[in-house]
Amino acid sequence: MFNNFKTHVEKETNSFIRALHTDQGGEFTSQEFTNFYDLNGIRRQLTAAYMPQQNKVVERKNRTIMNIVRSMFSEKKLPKSFWPEAVNWTVHVLN
Repeated sequence: MFNNFKTHVEKETNSFIRALHTDQGGEFTSQEFTNFYDLNGIRRQLTAAYMPQQNKVVERKNRTIMNIVRSMFSEKKLPKSFWPEAVNWTVHVLN
């Protein structure tokens, strides 16, 4: 998936991805991804474990989304089975 994303972004912006800043999730630290970084000249920057402050904008946006969803559930007494749809709707409205 990242290879498709990389191709799309590079064609759209006419520039190359030089660095990727990610958490230390297994999908970003696998040997396959490490080889991909090396082949494409991408510098890897990993955040410290359990330090969401390093993700700044993403963590704030996630917090905003979750606060809106919790507020909807609290106000309307929705069953938990609607949680994924509420998150999708919130992201759609914010975008």
